[in-house]
Amino acid sequence: MIVLVFVGVFALVYYLNFRRSRKRLYALAERIPGPFDYPLIGSIWLTIGKSPLEMVTHLMELMHHLPSPMRAWLGPFLLIVIDRPEMVQDILSSPDCVQKPFMYDFFRLSKGLFGAPATLWKRHRKLLNTSFSPAVLKSFVPTLNAKAAQFSQELEGQASGECFDVHTLLARYTLVTISSTTFGADLSVEKREVLEEYSSNAIQMFTNCFERIYKAWLHPEPIYRLTAAFREEEMRLKIFKRMSKKIMAMRQALVPRKPKDEQQQQQDSDPEDNQEFPKAKIFIERLEEIAQDPANGIDEDGFQQHIDTMLFGGNDTSAQALANTLLTLGMYPDWQERVYQEIMDVAPSGPISYDDLSKLTCMEMFLKETIRLLPITGLVARAPVKEVQAQHITVPSGAIVLIPLLKMHRDKAIWGPDAEQFNPDNFLPERCAERHPYAFIPFSQGPRNCIGMKYGWISMKVLLCHVVRRYRIATDIKLRDIKLSLSLVMKLNTKHLIRLERRL
Repeated sequence: MIVLVFVGVFALVYYLNFRRSRKRLYALAERIPGPFDYPLIGSIWLTIGKSPLEMVTHLMELMHHLPSPMRAWLGPFLLIVIDRPEMVQDILSSPDCVQKPFMYDFFRLSKGLFGAPATLWKRHRKLLNTSFSPAVLKSFVPTLNAKAAQFSQELEGQASGECFDVHTLLARYTLVTISSTTFGADLSVEKREVLEEYSSNAIQMFTNCFERIYKAWLHPEPIYRLTAAFREEEMRLKIFKRMSKKIMAMRQALVPRKPKDEQQQQQDSDPEDNQEFPKAKIFIERLEEIAQDPANGIDEDGFQQHIDTMLFGGNDTSAQALANTLLTLGMYPDWQERVYQEIMDVAPSGPISYDDLSKLTCMEMFLKETIRLLPITGLVARAPVKEVQAQHITVPSGAIVLIPLLKMHRDKAIWGPDAEQFNPDNFLPERCAERHPYAFIPFSQGPRNCIGMKYGWISMKVLLCHVVRRYRIATDIKLRDIKLSLSLVMKLNTKHLIRLERRL
């Protein structure tokens, strides 16, 4: 009895001190509407017993009828949901809002650009930015054309009028292209089964990691490590890491690392190799270069995590976006014909040049509309390190800001009464000019946006040119039948089943 009393008193004192230390946070939270405040558990009950697919449907139904901005509690963690573009801009453009919440650590990429702490991320991002400069991106176009032409040729075997899942083929294609361009390593020599295993395993691994976010009882690492989910994660992480190890081995065989004193002599003789005058180097070359300086804080594990981050980011996001786009092209044959005619006007045969890509305005509109309604990322989260003013509210330090892109990109207040309808004319220049620049941010925005965003647009356009120029696409799937499932990369409730017909 004495022990129980002692424990009870200790717990009460701890709780009161905890509340007192967060007095400012609670005071600011009270100024924001919050319909789901329950003692201790907050809003956790909304997630219990729901699958990722059910979560999207449930949350979308709620969010269209809830106040904005809105607060919710995930146990002791204050969540502030912000979906108004002008407020989103205040958050994402703030230098005090580049830190990501602790839940990003669940993805085991806390040393790469995806999940690194703000101070480490700032340094690495600045050093790696040049690896996606216009000069580097332009140098990728011949490789992208060669890989896209090869992929288009391989589709001949599918041009039989029978349905097939194009995502499986695209996942392998994007894995090969991202490695050939940004890593200078040709993975096309690998067996098809190995490449497909990497992609399917990574998708499932990160889906599991994402589910852990809204299962708050799995947040404490000691508890999580006792579960079957953790054991599955360990198994999948080993498979996931094999590909980056393979790339590192290929790079070492191709370009053996020079001793540090020899590197320094070369830098002294060639000022363009100094950080003050960086050459246009691909991602892996720049990473190898900056990893040589211990001050940059890239150990062996960090080096591999940077590769893992770029590899998965460039693989699954592009594969999903391309598969979604081929699906919507099949759903809307009139728009497909418009895209085809534009391609024939710009580049009727042969490789697509870097300059040609900017002329594909109809294709870009179609791509953007597909990504608006079938987003790659459903939400973005930030953890402000200081109080941040977002229009009329003050976001306290210690809160977690959630930006639901899925809801923003279907908001009738932004896109009009037909927001749920597919219409690429939403991205006509005059309509874009009328909207807030943060109304459509598929790759996030602000200083911590996606480093490979421009690469993604270029690689997708090149592939679509080669495929649409050669094949007519059809599908039996309707947009209204598609439901989205929460994951690191949003998934569909259906396979990407299309049919191909060879154009005459």
